[in-house]
Amino acid sequence: AASPVLADLSGSGMLRLASKRASLATPRLARGLAYPPHTVLGMPALSPTMTEGGVEKYLVKVGDAIAAGDRIAEVSTDKATVDFDVVDDGIVAKFLIPEGTQDVAVGTPMIVLCDEPEDVAAFADFTAGAAAPAEAPAAAAPAP
Repeated sequence: AASPVLADLSGSGMLRLASKRASLATPRLARGLAYPPHTVLGMPALSPTMTEGGVEKYLVKVGDAIAAGDRIAEVSTDKATVDFDVVDDGIVAKFLIPEGTQDVAVGTPMIVLCDEPEDVAAFADFTAGAAAPAEAPAAAAPAP
């Protein structure tokens, strides 16, 4: 049933105000807007022959501030386990590849960095989506 208040005020502009208040209460990510400024780090090529690697261990945790040159993970290559040193500053917002995952193609989205500590929570449900090579074919349009 329609709200009697909205029905009574439909011509006075109050309906528009009520609608605006409802949209402000909706989280901005649920409305389809972009995430806060961020950088997605991919699986690095840590040797000239490396085409895939494994995430042995993360050396940082979500919410940690990192600076260029910091060690953030131990990555296994085809020959050894090597430290992954970042070249970007930021706040660790999300790990996209769990520790212990092997056979990850170079370039696969691995870690999300954001600019501000208060933005970390906005990435709780972030996924790499179609950026992952294995998921690209699934992007086909649904049948009518």
